[in-house]
Amino acid sequence: MDTELSFFQKLRNKLSVHRENNPGIFVFIFIIVINVVMIALSSALLLLLPENAGRTFPEMMRFAFTLMVNPSGRYQYSDYPISLIVTTVVVLLGMVSLTGGTVGFVTNIITNVLVKSASSHRKLRLKKHIVILNYNHKVPSIIYDYCFDDMKNTYIVILSNKDENEVRHQIDNLFRAHQANKKFKNIIIRKGSPFSQLDLDRIGLKDARTILLMKSDSEENETVQNNAKNSEFNVFKLFMFVNSYLGKNVTENMPCVIPEVSDKQSEKLIREYPFTAGNYCFPVNINELLGKIMAVTAVMPSLCDVLLHLIGFEGVEFYLKDIPESLSIADELKLQDSAMPILDIENKRLYISENEILIKNYGSGEYVLKKPLPDKKFIPCLANDKPKLLIIGSNNKLDYILDSLVCFKKEFPDFKLTVVLMDTEENAEKISYYSNSPEYSSLFGDDSSPVIVKDITEPFGKKDGSSILDDVNSVLFLSDADCDETSIDEKPLLFWNSLKRNDVKDIHNCIVEVLDMQNENIIEKRNRDQVVVSERFISCLYAQLGKDPVRLDCIKDLITFEGDDASVNSNNQLVNKCNIFSVKASLFFSNYHGDLTFDSKRELILWVYEATDYQYLPIGCMKNNVCYLFSRTEGNNDGLDTAVLLPKNNDSELTIMQDKLTLEPENEIIVIEIITK
Repeated sequence: MDTELSFFQKLRNKLSVHRENNPGIFVFIFIIVINVVMIALSSALLLLLPENAGRTFPEMMRFAFTLMVNPSGRYQYSDYPISLIVTTVVVLLGMVSLTGGTVGFVTNIITNVLVKSASSHRKLRLKKHIVILNYNHKVPSIIYDYCFDDMKNTYIVILSNKDENEVRHQIDNLFRAHQANKKFKNIIIRKGSPFSQLDLDRIGLKDARTILLMKSDSEENETVQNNAKNSEFNVFKLFMFVNSYLGKNVTENMPCVIPEVSDKQSEKLIREYPFTAGNYCFPVNINELLGKIMAVTAVMPSLCDVLLHLIGFEGVEFYLKDIPESLSIADELKLQDSAMPILDIENKRLYISENEILIKNYGSGEYVLKKPLPDKKFIPCLANDKPKLLIIGSNNKLDYILDSLVCFKKEFPDFKLTVVLMDTEENAEKISYYSNSPEYSSLFGDDSSPVIVKDITEPFGKKDGSSILDDVNSVLFLSDADCDETSIDEKPLLFWNSLKRNDVKDIHNCIVEVLDMQNENIIEKRNRDQVVVSERFISCLYAQLGKDPVRLDCIKDLITFEGDDASVNSNNQLVNKCNIFSVKASLFFSNYHGDLTFDSKRELILWVYEATDYQYLPIGCMKNNVCYLFSRTEGNNDGLDTAVLLPKNNDSELTIMQDKLTLEPENEIIVIEIITK
């Protein structure tokens, strides 16, 4: 799919955006152009007069401007009658062009024409832009994430039934809330119906790069009120309409269509629908993706930041490029200066990099590994200190969390894992269903009964004489989706606060889901506490897919374990080729007796990759409670062979300031397991 814009396409796109959003400037330019044309016409007429023979055009422009501004200075002593006629015409042109009243009148006419044209939604002359049909609270976050990408060459059109000024106000408020020093300008907001062919014609839908089909604000509210089926059908109905609209004129470069869905049934319905408008349709099951992200971060909490930065533009992201001829991944790791090749998918190679420009087909010189490899294949240990995971709360993501954990346990039986469910009395029947379900029996051990909490302020009592928190490695707090906006995130915040009051001796990893981004700052990140802002993950994901929808398969592959329904991509082909892990160095290198000092990050990457026979590829580490990915950030190099990325907080400084990299037992190493079976 060709996504590059030519110079003239970029210029036309910019002019279209500025004309739509700043009609007054175009009025001013139009008036200037009219005046210049009038002066040029007057100069040409004066140049034709007999007494002006031999004079130059610039001289005539000066005379013409003098006549137009000061009519009393016209040629009074000319012997040619034609001169009187011509100079009179020039004076009249000056009166039309430069007289204040006339200018005001003409300006008013032109302004009215432009305003009426804008209100009637004239057709946009955009190419390869991103179209968002319908509007909800996720859209401003999607726009915000593009500030970390190539924002000059990204163009977005929003079409919804919401007032244009209100939408723009909400987007501006989000930027101010995040204190962004940038503002996304290449955006056009139009009020209209996504089910109107005329409105779709006017926004140039067939020339778009990507089309995001979102739920509207009213449909989002319906979901909270347990009318989710109606909400899902509205998205499916819009998908059918867009498919019919695009299918009437199929071209070589058809836009990708990305519908927003919330359950397996709706996703299956769209996948099995005969999509005639090209080859690219990527339904995004937001609950499934969030559930899988929560599952993997619940088991390995330090992956929360890593996945957010891999999915968002603020950091590194995935890129698919043609495989370099006769160059293996092991060889390319020795050549690439900044980007990191991960694995080959069909005829493409997957990289993580800050931007596409940093992915080179050559390097400054081949790196020579200095640290000796072990005599036999090094088999790292992927395990955990404490085997128990406590899940507090229940929502529409719990199914996917438990499904993912079951597949994780099957694929890695040595990673001991048991799950305890906890919730308040109103959800007792719901979590009891999961605890008694045969498909999840492998997760709950001998005692599958859930913990029912009567007092949310004192939830951590004794169960069978022992503490609920005994042997708990991580605690996952889920938000309550079936509540009004005034109570959103109330349950996870209260449970988290109760745990922190009781968690005196044992330090537990906390993963707290919040739905409202404003509540993120309430949670103090003590020790390794993580905050999963659901809408932030989803908006980052949509922003990525808007630029390149093929990345969806790469992201799903990374967080999906074999045997899961999601281990197939958009073409229903098995793609479970890699998994991501974050493990303590003391466990990962438990059967290696050498030192853990490396000359550089590149040496750590190559050493582990070759010592494990190309099965494990380090992509980062966690030192001093700061999570890094091994890929260059422009202007933020720490002086090592391969630069670091992703301090956990924006104001965190890069703390590794020496050539050598030494892993301590409590440090974590972030690796991707390449599945070869």
